[in-house]
This record gives sequence, C-alpha cells and structure tokens, in this order.
Amino acid sequence: MRFLDTFALWLGRTAAWCFGAIILVMVYEVVARYGFGAPTAWAHEISVLLAGFAFIFGGAFCMAEGTHMRISFLVEKNPRTGRISHWLSIAAGTIYLSGLAYASWRMAERAIWRFALDGSWMPERTGSTFNSPLPSYLKVMLFLGAVLFLLVLLRRALPQRAR
Repeated sequence: MRFLDTFALWLGRTAAWCFGAIILVMVYEVVARYGFGAPTAWAHEISVLLAGFAFIFGGAFCMAEGTHMRISFLVEKNPRTGRISHWLSIAAGTIYLSGLAYASWRMAERAIWRFALDGSWMPERTGSTFNSPLPSYLKVMLFLGAVLFLLVLLRRALPQRAR
C-alpha cells in the first residue's frame, strides 16, 4: 500500500472519532442548557465543523479501503461488465471530483482571503453569536478532501501490478 492510501486510511479513522466528539459536545450542551440554564454559543458550530471534517474526508477513506457501494450483482456476474463499470466510475469520479476541487478552491479562496478596510484579515464568518470563521475553514477542508479523494481515485486507475 502506498503512502497516499495509508494517509487516507489514517485520516478517515481519525475523522471517525469526530462523531464521538460530537456526542460529547452535545451532551455538554444539553447539560449546560437544561441542567444549569447556561447554553453555549459554540456547541452547534463545533459540531458542524467536526461532522464536516468527518464527511469530507470519509470519501477518500472509503475509496482507499475499497468499501464504496457498488452493484455487485452486475459486476461479479460478468468480468467484462466489471471492467466497464470500473472505468466508467473512474471517469465519472474524475470529472466530478475535478469540478468539485476547482469550485471548492474558488469558494475557499474568496472565503479565506478577505480583508477589512484597515487591512486586517477577516475570513468569512458564520454571523452567529459565536461568529467563528467556520465557513472559510470548511471550504478549505472541502477543497483538500476533494483533492485527496481524486488522488486516491486516480491511484485506483493504475494497473494492479503497479500498486
């Protein structure tokens, strides 16, 4: 297994822990809100960030692990159908992920490189009470996740012996 697959698998396993962290954050929020009457301003936004991270990098993890959904009845019944399906999925995935990477880079660039009139850095923010720069970070993560997913997908296009 190459470094890229190893990295995608490690990142996916690490991202899976985000769901446990979301549970802890939400339990804390519920106890603070209903037990002590002191709701947090940050729990929802942190949960969105953690879930976004996990979902964004989950695609590359599934591709590296080989657990993406497929219609096994059609693929396993006829080897020729399996090869055609493999190359069609590589082509469609390459087109989709290339477009997603390009669009997410454009969005991330506009969200991150924002400056106030006095020249201070002002990335895109949520506009909530907490007002975190969460949208700009999620857009950068979406770009990185799309690129990683695309690279793992293209790695799958290589012949078996080259792996």
